[in-house]
Amino acid sequence: MCGIGGLIYKSSVHEKKTGEIVIKMLESLSRRGPDSTGIALLHPKEENHLYLDVNYDKEGNGEKVLHLLTEFSTVLRSSDHGNYVRAVIKNVEDETLLIHAINNIDKDVSVASYGEQLEVLKFLGGAENLESQFNISDYNGRVAIGHTRMATESKVDISHSQPLSCHTGKDLTIIHNGHITNYIKLRSKYEKKGYKFITGNDSEVIAVYLVDQMKAGLDLKEAMELSLQELGGSFSYIAITPEKVGLAKEPFGMKPMVIAETDDFVAFASESMAITNGFGKNLNVFEPGSEEVMIWNL
Repeated sequence: MCGIGGLIYKSSVHEKKTGEIVIKMLESLSRRGPDSTGIALLHPKEENHLYLDVNYDKEGNGEKVLHLLTEFSTVLRSSDHGNYVRAVIKNVEDETLLIHAINNIDKDVSVASYGEQLEVLKFLGGAENLESQFNISDYNGRVAIGHTRMATESKVDISHSQPLSCHTGKDLTIIHNGHITNYIKLRSKYEKKGYKFITGNDSEVIAVYLVDQMKAGLDLKEAMELSLQELGGSFSYIAITPEKVGLAKEPFGMKPMVIAETDDFVAFASESMAITNGFGKNLNVFEPGSEEVMIWNL
């Protein structure tokens, strides 16, 4: 059991800060996932900027990541949070080479996410830990999608926490509640195609699947619709790109998701109480049907 909570503002003008609302939503969902909390934030595009986030376990490897970034780029902002490095960089000549170099620092080091607009932040424990590390409540952009994780099949560490991305899929990340029962088969298929997996989390294959389908020419909605035919199990998941946010529920409709939509915003969560706590008031909600894909253009 995990929790999903997110908010999409339809314009850049809004009364409450996006981060304040979503942090309260994630606090409400902590009992569904006490092991770790993560969030994906969408930033305005700035020329030549890259948001880069890195998992690590061993003491001292954060310093190695920060040093490596100075060799490959101009570092605009960076911080080491003990098991997680957050950075904004520019002037990267070869992104693939940089990602490869980071992943080869040590076995415990891996790139969590990178993109020109999407930033992924995560930390062990509840939403209060995420807030204390990254001041999420200060974020006031248009999109924030969060996850509270209860580890059921893979270990509890930063790298296995969500959101999860694909190394060859810049500016795409996913958040998932449920199980992918044919994960092993799909992982083997995509590893043979050259994709690298950094976790033992079954959710990671969703990001890889979407990236592969979109490289083949499908748009996000088409890829998500096809995923409902090819991913086994019971699940709800969110996919985020700078242009779209998508929500998918598998054919059984077993994993909960409710949505509140107004002229100003779209909010969704695994429980209606999370939306109520986020906004401080009751909102009318509805639940997507089984085998449904919904897309919001940004």
